[in-house]
This record gives sequence, structure tokens and C-alpha cells, in this order.
Amino acid sequence: MSMIHYIKLLLRYTKWLIWLPLICAVTVFFLTKNAKKEYSSSTTLYTGVASGYSITSTEDERLDYFAVNNAFDNLLASAKSRETIEQVSLHLLAEHLLLTKPDPHVLGSTGFESLRKLADNKLLTHARQLKDAQSVYNYINQLYTSQVDNVITNILNKPGSFYSIDDLKSNLVVTRINTSDMIQVVYSGNDPAVCLRILQLHSSIFTANYKRLKSDQTYSAVQYFETKLADAKTKLEASENDLKIFGQKNRVINYYEQTRYVAEAKEELDKQIYAEKVNQSGSKHALLQVNKILSSRENQVSNGLTLINLRQRLSEANSGLERAKVYNNTEKIAEFSKKVKMLDDSLKSESNKYLNLNYTPEAIPRPSLVQQYVDNSVTTDKATAGLDVLNNQKQNYLNEIDELAPLGSTLKQLERQIDINEKEYLAILNGLHLARLRQSNLSLNSNIVIQDKPFFPLQPQASTRALLIVLSFFVGFILVITVAIGKEYMDSSIRSPERAKKIIGLPLAGVSITGGATVLPYQHTLRNLLAEKFVSTILPYISKPIEDKGKAQMSIITTKGGIFQETDLKRLHEFLSSLYDDTFWVVPIDYSDVFSSAIPQNAFGVYTPALAHLNYKNVNELIAENQQEHKLTVYISPDLSQNSLPASLAKTSDLMLLAFRANDTWLPLDKETLAKAKAAVNDVPFFTWLVNVDETNLDGLIGEIPKKRSWLRKKIKKILTLNLK
Repeated sequence: MSMIHYIKLLLRYTKWLIWLPLICAVTVFFLTKNAKKEYSSSTTLYTGVASGYSITSTEDERLDYFAVNNAFDNLLASAKSRETIEQVSLHLLAEHLLLTKPDPHVLGSTGFESLRKLADNKLLTHARQLKDAQSVYNYINQLYTSQVDNVITNILNKPGSFYSIDDLKSNLVVTRINTSDMIQVVYSGNDPAVCLRILQLHSSIFTANYKRLKSDQTYSAVQYFETKLADAKTKLEASENDLKIFGQKNRVINYYEQTRYVAEAKEELDKQIYAEKVNQSGSKHALLQVNKILSSRENQVSNGLTLINLRQRLSEANSGLERAKVYNNTEKIAEFSKKVKMLDDSLKSESNKYLNLNYTPEAIPRPSLVQQYVDNSVTTDKATAGLDVLNNQKQNYLNEIDELAPLGSTLKQLERQIDINEKEYLAILNGLHLARLRQSNLSLNSNIVIQDKPFFPLQPQASTRALLIVLSFFVGFILVITVAIGKEYMDSSIRSPERAKKIIGLPLAGVSITGGATVLPYQHTLRNLLAEKFVSTILPYISKPIEDKGKAQMSIITTKGGIFQETDLKRLHEFLSSLYDDTFWVVPIDYSDVFSSAIPQNAFGVYTPALAHLNYKNVNELIAENQQEHKLTVYISPDLSQNSLPASLAKTSDLMLLAFRANDTWLPLDKETLAKAKAAVNDVPFFTWLVNVDETNLDGLIGEIPKKRSWLRKKIKKILTLNLK
């Protein structure tokens, strides 16, 4: 839709566009006639959240904007928290309850009278007896928190007063100044003294509450770490004491040094024992050899006697041999020679044995072996005694190792427990240190400073009454425009010729505009123009049958009642009659009234729709009293939503028209009826006749409506259509 279309649409709501905004403006004018003057005061607080120095700050530290924004959100939420507002209200009420008369520097006359109406005499009397504001605050605070329903609760929840929590919260505006560390607190009210005092109370209460809130964040953490640190210290001391008792009980000074010393001493002792065993084994072996040698003494004596005996016997044998030789006794010589030889061999053998018994294989004289025997005996005895001592010492070491061995695992467990307890203690100590550092840092950062103190507003704020009146006028104006455009968009009716072509799906034969009680001069011209266009569209389809057959039939069907208007029928009949002097209308009885007032009585005939008409093949059969042929016959069907279309009559038509109101909605029933009608007439040309069209929707059909316009309107239209010449 074009801009011009919307302007024409709004022009139809001209009265609403004038009267509704005026009514809204006049209403606001009277409602704000007795509006009170508004005063406003402000204060600026420096927070140091973003650029302030802290204990944990470093020069190259990057600014965390998310954390800064979160901190400011917390600040603003704390500034407008219910607890803060309640305290401000209670402190302000406590101060005002002490007043005995209005004071422009504390509370004006209007506020004083309002307070007297809110507070009962008992409360006022008791407050004045307490004399100072702090005592009154303590009293009303206790009263407010101790009972659910009391006079203080009513005052703080009564809208329209300075002490109303909701009103105070809505009139108190807390904002951050751009991206700085400053926050601005603004309060607006109808009493300048109250504005000043509320900001003073709010600044002190808010800063104190915020500082307490930040301290409470780390207080519980510090307390937790301190408790855990005491427990860890007790556990560490207990484990160390267990180790001490264990060392005293088992005489352990330094377990690892002691075990190392015992192991080294045992190893050295094993070496000494081995050496003594080697010495003892050598001495025993030597003593055994000496004993073997010394044990042959008897053999030596026996050997000596044997030698002496052999020598004597050899001597006797030699003497007998010599005697036998002397006597040349051969038998004796042989006997004694054999005996001498045998004794000589025995003597040699015994001599060798003698030598072996008196000398060692190393040719050591046997007498020196006695000294060796003595020495080896002493050495063996010393080695045996030393081994006994060393074995006893080894056993002592083994006993000591047996005692120390099981102590190692226990000592390891005790030391491991001490190590665990020590690490736990150090970890908790580090956590406590960090928590205290955080607590100090938060305490430093929560020190909010008043940059600009609140001031006493001397002049009231500029009244917004005129702005409200103008705004209400524009709201009414926009409301009408919104309703008009919304109604246009939500309207599902045909409305315009363009929509008729798109929705109905038939080519457009012509349109007729809505009629009113008063017809303007240009509307006569417009109606004639539309009628001419209508007739010029249907004329070719009528003229050819008349030329060929001498007659023609045009059928107009409808799917709803009340379609035709007197003005349209009259003008259409006049145009058709001027072209074809013999034009006759066949009309159902339901439309007889409108046709009788628009068309001469001899130019139309009335029929009553009946089921028998479905078999009629000639339209004249519908009218019994008029069976003559006419040059142009216009057949008007009954309402097809209630009746059926005589197919035979429709087929004899040279042109079919669907008459439809522009302000009606095209329904599925209409679509179905049209489909059946088109199927019945086959190749008969089918057009739409759109009636009751608003003249503002004719731009696409006839262009600019032929009516007189002012110079200004013409210029505005040129601008809107971008015609800048």
C-alpha cells in the first residue's frame, strides 16, 4: 500500500483524529490542575571500584570489566534495598515525630499535617517524651519489628507520604555516572527539606550497610579458617607428642642414624669374626699337623729297638756267613746269605722309617715342632676365645636390630601423620592469610566517600504539565492512527479491485462506489466514469450476439443478498438503454423493491425462484406474462447461497457477471458456488462486478479521482508521490 492510500485511510477518521486527542489533552489538563511542585536534590558518592587502589593491586593488572560491572550492580542493588529504605524511612519518621510545629528546614506545613493524620496521639506523645531522635528511632524500630500490624507498619506502607517505602524507593534514583567510579543518588519530592534530609540519611545508612555487607562476606571465611587452624594445630601437636613419647619409650634418639650405626657395626663385626675364624682354622690345621708329627714318638722308640735288633741279628748272620765261608759250608752260606740280605733290606727300611720319624718332609728337625705346637695351641685358644666374644657381640647387635626393626614402620606412620598434619596446618594457615588479606582489601574498597554533598533545593523543578498535555494529545492521535491502520490490516474483506482480481480469480468488469445521503458533484462524474468503464468492458460480449442473432443475454449471479444499489442499477440501465433501446431485466422477487425504484416498470419482470426453474431453457419462461423476445435480456440470479443456479438458463448467456460487495469477505462457500457456476456455463466469459467500493481504493483503476483540490493538497500529493517538478 502506498503512502497516499494511508493518508486517504486516515482522512476517513478525521473526526476521531481531532476529538480523541482533544479529549485526552483536556482530561490531563484537569487532572494535573492541582499538581504539587516537585523539588529535587542529589549527591555524588565515590566508590573506587574500578580505579581505586587495593592491597592486591599490581601496576600491570588488567581491569576486569565484568567484575567492575558486577560490583556496581551490587552497589546499586544495596543502595535501593528494602532494608536500606526502611532504615531511612524510620530515621526520617523519628526526626519528624519530635516536631511540635512545621519547620521549613525540616518539614513543611503540608507534610506536618499529613504526619499528624498518619500518626496517632499516643505515638506523638511518647516520641516527644523520648526527646532525642536516636531514642525515638530505637522505639519505633522495635515496635516495627516486634509486631506484624502496628501504627509504624501502617505509616511505612501508606502510599503518598514521605515515609512510604514504595514511594521512597520509586522517587530515589541511583545511577552510575558514565563509566566512572562515581554513583549519583537523586531524590525528588514536594518538600525541599525532606529531599535534603533523605539524601543525607541515605548516604550514611547506605555506606554503613555496604561496608558491613562487604565485611560480612569475609568474616565467616576468616572465622572458619581460624577454627580449622586451631583444630589443625591441636592435631599437629598431638602427633608430635606421640612421636616424642615413642622416642622416649623406645630410647630412640635418631632412628635412622642408630640403625645405620648398628648395621655398619654389625658389618664390621662380621668381618672380624670371619678373620678370627680364618685364624682359628689355620691354627687348628697347623696344630693337627704338629700333633700328627708329635704322635710318632713311640714309633720312633720302637723303630730304634727294631734297628738295634736288626743290626744285632745282621751282625750274627754276617758272623754265621763268615763262619760258613770259613768252613765253606755251601748250604749255610746260602742260608746265611739269604738271611743277611733279608735283614739288610729290613734294616734299610727301618732306617728310612727312622729318618721319617725324626725329620719333617721339609727337613725340619722334630724338636722345633714342640715350640710350634705350643704357639699353635695358644693361637687356637685365643681365636676360640675371640670368636666367643665376637659372637656374643654379634648376638647383641642382632638383638638390637630385632628391637629396632619393628619400630621403623611405627615411626614412619608417626612421621607421615606429622607431615600430613603439618601440610594441613600450613594450607589452612595460608587460607587464613588470604582471607584476612581479602577482608582488609574489601574493607579498604568499601570505604565509600561523599564527593558532592546533598544540597537544599531552592527552586522547584520545571513542571511537566504542559509536556503531559501535549503527550496525551499525541497519544490519542497515535491511538486513532494505530486503530485505523490495524483495522485496515486485519480487514479480510475484498476492499479494492486489485484484491478482487487476486482473491476471486476472475477478471474485473467494473466497479461501483458506495452511496451516501449526500452526493457531491464530483461523485456524479465519478459514477458516470465507472459506469462507462463497466459498459465498455461488457459491450463487446453483448454487441456481437446482437449483430449475429439479433438478441443477447447477460446473467448476473450473486452469492449474498442485498448486493444491488438503486443508484448503480439506474445508471447501468440508462447506459444499456442508450445503446440498446430494448433492454429487459429478469429479477427474482427478493430484489423487486430496489429494481422497481431504479428501473421503469415495463423494463423488468419479477419471478419467484423455484425448483422447476432448473429445467428452463429460456429466461423468458420465468415470466409468464411476458414471453416476447428482447434485444438485451439481463438475467439476475437469486441468492445462490440459498438457491441453485438454473444451468440451462446460464448456458444460454453470452456474458456472466459475479456481483460481489467490496466490504464482504470471500468465504469458502462463495468459492464453491463460483466453481459450480463456472462449471455449468463452460466457455461463457465470466467477469466480476465489484459493488460498494470505497472511492479511496480506486487509484489502481482510474488513477486520480476527478474532484477539486486545493493548491496545498496538490503540492503535498506531488511530494508524497516524489513528483518534484
